[in-house]
This record gives sequence, C-alpha cells and structure tokens, in this order.
Amino acid sequence: MNLRAIAASLLLALPGVSQATDPTPWLFEIKGGLYEPDLPMYKTFYGDDRNAYFAGAFGYQFRRWLEVGGEVGYARDTGVGLQPGNNQLGGTVKYTLVPAHAFVNLVGKTTHDQLFVPYAGAGLSMAYYRLKVDGQSTRDGRTDLGYNARAGLQVLLNRLDKRTARRVSPDGGFQSYLFVEAQWFTAEIDDIDLGGINYLFGLRVEWGPGTR
Repeated sequence: MNLRAIAASLLLALPGVSQATDPTPWLFEIKGGLYEPDLPMYKTFYGDDRNAYFAGAFGYQFRRWLEVGGEVGYARDTGVGLQPGNNQLGGTVKYTLVPAHAFVNLVGKTTHDQLFVPYAGAGLSMAYYRLKVDGQSTRDGRTDLGYNARAGLQVLLNRLDKRTARRVSPDGGFQSYLFVEAQWFTAEIDDIDLGGINYLFGLRVEWGPGTR
C-alpha cells in the first residue's frame, strides 16, 4: 500500500481548498489502532505482523484548509528474542517504539458545519526505540530523521447531535469529530527501518474564536 500516492490523490481531490480562507481553531486528537511495522521477520519474533498503536496530536489551523501540528505515538510488544552465540529463538524480548511526527495537512473543509471532511498531509518523523532481550544488554536510542504521510476522513459530531452541540457550545466555538486515518512513516537506524503503516480511529476536537 503506497500512502504517499493516496495522499497525493486526495490533495488533488480536495474540494474548494481555495474557497475557505478564514482562520480556524486549535485542534487536539487522540487516536489508536494497528501498527504494521516494516521490520523484517517481525512476525517471527512477536507472533503477529501487527501491533497496537496509540497517539496524541496537537496543532493549529491557519486556514480552514491548512493546518500544522505535532504528534507523538506509542507501540510496545513482547516476543521471543535470539539467544546470544547460537542465533536460536529463546528468552523474552520487549520492544518499545515512540514515534514523533511534525506534519502539514491540507483539509477539504469549505463550511463551518460540513459533515464529512477529507484531509491529507505529510511531514518529518523521528522515533525513540528500546529493545530489551533477557540476558543481553538493552539497546535504545533515536532514529534518523525520516518522513511521514497521512490521509483520512473526519465526521462532524456537532452535525449529528445538534442539540448536545448547542448545549456544550452555544456560540459554535467548540467542535468535535470522529475520524479514520492511515499513516505511513520511516524511522531508520543502522539501515533498518523501524517505521511502517498505521490504521487509526480517533476523536478530534477544535476550539477557538475562529471556529466559524
């Protein structure tokens, strides 16, 4: 799956990005789902080729169609490592990965109460990693600077439940969304890529005087 191609296609398909120029609000997201690592033989050591993944993001929309932000993720897995000296499987291995992304998104939002909002973006990535195998020294550190791309679709909860939305924010200065998102990122160390693809589901909130 080539997320860079998907992101490029979505950017070309975003409707009317030049029509919405009003400043819009701060944003915060929490998300979780599956992480599919690019690491070779991941399934051999950890029993599955996917792992749970969680993340939080914070950013700002300079325009309804343009936002920048940062995100920190977390994935942890436990499996079976290689025994020193004979390269046979044995002993517990614990693997932790904490990616950090800076990103710029183009957002297909033309009106304040738009129900479905597509978006796509790209940016830079880096990750902290930790690998601990029983009976061996722990390896940890940070990866080289890499890249990320993302594409997703938001659904405006204010539109689905207008009564509750008016109670929470009568002036419309607070909006919430459910969204699905796919991410691709690279994070290399010693020519080994610790990155991969994430399939995520999350909650997003926007607030500020520019929401309308």
